[in-house]
Amino acid sequence: MRIVKVLERVLVTVPIMFGVAVVVFLFMRLTPGDPVDIMMGQGGAVSAGEMEQLRSEFHLDEPLHVQLWLFLKDAVRGDLGYSYTQKRPVSELISDRLPATIELALGSLLFSLLVAIPIGILSAVRQHSL
Repeated sequence: MRIVKVLERVLVTVPIMFGVAVVVFLFMRLTPGDPVDIMMGQGGAVSAGEMEQLRSEFHLDEPLHVQLWLFLKDAVRGDLGYSYTQKRPVSELISDRLPATIELALGSLLFSLLVAIPIGILSAVRQHSL
């Protein structure tokens, strides 16, 4: 029975994650300019030919559905792309900040438990007192 429930949750989670990835991808493409324009807007003076070469390298010259397919395929493989502002792979940026994120999450969980458990005990002991 438990395995069925877990499989059910996984089967519901997959389309939700797919939908979120598609929405994020489309929102990023709706912003003015493309990643090459953003990269070059940070002080780099390059020719139109070099910009077209970068667009080809990043597959920005492909149709939108092909770009989406490449994005999803790479994301499933763990390749989250390249940060144009930090000039580093996104996976490196995430792994650099993951310890602090885990520390904050565990700290907030501990704080929540330290507050919630006494309140729960107090509520159970003094039922209907408010």
